[in-house]
Amino acid sequence: MLLGWECRMQPRPRIRVTSAGGVVYRWDNDKPLFLLLISNKRGVWCLPKGLIEPDEDEVTTAMREVREETGVSRVKLRGKVGAIKYQFGFRARTFDKTVHFFLFETDQADSKVGSEHDAMEWKPYEKALESLSYPNEKEMLTKAWGMIKAQGGHPAGAQASPA
Repeated sequence: MLLGWECRMQPRPRIRVTSAGGVVYRWDNDKPLFLLLISNKRGVWCLPKGLIEPDEDEVTTAMREVREETGVSRVKLRGKVGAIKYQFGFRARTFDKTVHFFLFETDQADSKVGSEHDAMEWKPYEKALESLSYPNEKEMLTKAWGMIKAQGGHPAGAQASPA
């Protein structure tokens, strides 16, 4: 037997959303530093990312979002890190979100935080991992760190010192 309220419940509309973003790093001597953003009002440290616009592919979006959110415009694509998927509710709707992350190297130390965040910081891997608020973004950072180490783990053009 159904109770009255069970008959009237409507499922929340589900909306698919696709974004792209970047794990951005630069070399400080022989150590990579990663660029993280913070929103003080929410206390959230995150990676730059945003919605894919109709005329863009994933890489173009990731580069645009990095530029808009951090002011870093000189980036070299080093590969796709991976994608994360999650759900969130907003205004009585459920969003199924996928974010594609790419690894970008830059030689641009000067940066300027965009309007969506309050501050940003270049951090070594351990501190960046500790700082990131979301476990799935921590996973992307860890994969990116593995990619950097697999590519030789030193600045492009520099020779690794003998073991």
